[in-house]
Amino acid sequence: MIKTIEAAAKDVLAWPMHRQWSANRKKNVFRSLFGCLPTIVAELWQRILNIDGADEEKTAEQMKATHKHLLYALCFLKVYGVNEMVHCSIMNWPDEEMFRKYSWFFIKKLWYLQDSLIIFDDRFAGQDQDLDNISQQCMMSVDCLDCVVREPGTRMSQWDLGMYSKKHNGPVFKYEVGVCIKTGFMVWVNRPYKARTHDLPLFKDELEKRLLPWELVEGDKGYRGNIKVRCPDVGINTQERRDKMVVRARHEAMNGRLREFNVISCIFHHATGGYEDMKNKHAYCFGAVATITQLKLLQGETNTCLVGK
Repeated sequence: MIKTIEAAAKDVLAWPMHRQWSANRKKNVFRSLFGCLPTIVAELWQRILNIDGADEEKTAEQMKATHKHLLYALCFLKVYGVNEMVHCSIMNWPDEEMFRKYSWFFIKKLWYLQDSLIIFDDRFAGQDQDLDNISQQCMMSVDCLDCVVREPGTRMSQWDLGMYSKKHNGPVFKYEVGVCIKTGFMVWVNRPYKARTHDLPLFKDELEKRLLPWELVEGDKGYRGNIKVRCPDVGINTQERRDKMVVRARHEAMNGRLREFNVISCIFHHATGGYEDMKNKHAYCFGAVATITQLKLLQGETNTCLVGK
């Protein structure tokens, strides 16, 4: 399967016959253009085939989809150019409509895989004690990730002030992400909210209701005032405060891994269909990136680029 994926990449990129296709070059090409190694792409393909039909969408076989079409979606998420012409120039000039059709088909498939990889109950993974006698109260850290988007309205009268973020000076969707303190894997990703939604009501809306009665979470100062959240300044001694800094740093590292994909870190410009269409498309893309990132962590892939090799 991995050899098939690599061959599909060479074909879709029109890789010159005279140019070296070494192991390091191959890794850099896949990480730069697709956001993950061939092993991860092969695993994603197999998982997509396993869920075909369960998501009430057309199957890959019905769509006559091949490995190169999955690479279309990964290129879209990783590169996210100003228009489809940028992606098509990278992928050996397929028809723009075909590129768009297969990209969104596989993005939705990857989004659907999210629930099988990011599991809320996995926040208890790695605990030495049974839950009845556990000594720790915080199983996960939680924080919001801002994603800048384009204003869907064409006139100022159509602009939604609830989307405005003072921090980014523009419209933003924010996602609540939870990371297991013990394992470092994602265990929670909430749906997109408007930028003006404060962290506290966002937390109360869903995540707080899912926690056990004794359970707390680690959060930043934006969650101050909620008894279920332990903020940075809540530390009994120096060691505990240092441990909390490590937890927050690990969470920021997770946010950084998600931002490795330009569809998350750049301005999301698929806004021509209006607010609801843009919100749904951005949610699909964020879920797809979360799926890929989680699988990379589970498979032990940590390097982002082999610089100088």
